[in-house]
Amino acid sequence: MIKTLPKVLVVAINAWRTDAPSHTLMNIFSCWDSSRLAMIYTRADLPNTNVCSRFFQISENDVLKSVFKPWVKTGREVFNTHTCLNKGIEEEHKRYAKARKKHSYFMSFCREMVWKFGHWKSKELRNFVKDFDPDIIFVPIYPTEYMGRIQRYIKKLTGKQIVCYLADDNYSYESCKGFWSYVHRFMLRKQVKYLATNCKEMFVIVDKEKEETDKLFGTNSVILTKGVDFTNRHFEERPLNKPLKFVYTGNLIIGRDKSLAIIADMLNKINGNETKAVLEIYSPDIVDEETMEKLNSGCSRHCGFVPKERIEEIQKNADVLIFAEAINGKYSNAARLSFSTKITDYLSNGKCVFAVGKKDIAPIDYFIKNDSAIVATSYQEVEDKLKCILMNPSLISEYAHKSFECAKKNHDKNIIDKRFIETICRNINND
Repeated sequence: MIKTLPKVLVVAINAWRTDAPSHTLMNIFSCWDSSRLAMIYTRADLPNTNVCSRFFQISENDVLKSVFKPWVKTGREVFNTHTCLNKGIEEEHKRYAKARKKHSYFMSFCREMVWKFGHWKSKELRNFVKDFDPDIIFVPIYPTEYMGRIQRYIKKLTGKQIVCYLADDNYSYESCKGFWSYVHRFMLRKQVKYLATNCKEMFVIVDKEKEETDKLFGTNSVILTKGVDFTNRHFEERPLNKPLKFVYTGNLIIGRDKSLAIIADMLNKINGNETKAVLEIYSPDIVDEETMEKLNSGCSRHCGFVPKERIEEIQKNADVLIFAEAINGKYSNAARLSFSTKITDYLSNGKCVFAVGKKDIAPIDYFIKNDSAIVATSYQEVEDKLKCILMNPSLISEYAHKSFECAKKNHDKNIIDKRFIETICRNINND
């Protein structure tokens, strides 16, 4: 292990909080010396983590105000806090939740215009970056053009090299639907291409993404996922519930609600007059009335929101955990090159996974290649595979073992930490 780690500046969207729904970057950097790690971010949240010691917030609300009032202060150094969220932060959360639900590319375009004309290049930002004086800059590539411009500005300001992290399809037009989505993607591609072709190293999240990224940008990318500590984690065989318990935990956006509705319909059909299996859906999302009726019919129940600390126990008490993406329709390519942290959680809990989605999207491709889930890639297969599970419960135990072994092989935190540290340090040494 390297004795003195280089100073890394992360330029990201979200503040790191232990109570946030996603911890991928926090998990990746948990192996780092927190005193040699700083972060610039753009959301209203305040940080709450032991992983990083210094933070600079560029307030999106203030950037909007600065379009009309250039003297408004848009950035400030902030500090770790354990306090509850204030009213302003809660209102921002509601706005983003509403935007995610509507998935409006026109609104995304409007936001880009706010950042384009806002005055976020402040002396406070320059002083923060100069004072921290990073050795290298860590740049997650987001589906937002404004973040690319901020990251390019920080690179120019410091004169330091960047390493990129691409964890989604933020370049191709394959997931675009509608005029504004193409306009937004056209704008975004310029930033993504610059970052990808001017970085010292490219991290990606899954094999399929590595293949495409390396072909597009001439990189030799390194796979980097959320890691799991297996030191005291062992496979635990649990007796099956009667009836069998299928569980989904997560959001219902980008067509996942429709796939879950199909699963609910099929389970009700297979059950007939005898309840052989039930479906429990834990999600804060409320979708359209017709879909909600299907999710709350017969053996299926939409259980609503549950605190993050309860999720792992809910997953452990399940017989089959569901991973769902859209099979067809406008969202069927939304997860084309993504890899949800839910996958790592499901596999490391040693549970049978039932995965639904298009065959050629990265998560389904991963499950098939690693034989770590029972996979359905069409609506007919959903029914066929569910029947197979209910008629052959031994499959549940078989795939529970397979999922756990897959997690140990591909997501062991010790291996991932070593790979990450060595890659960053190698690029410092070769600067």
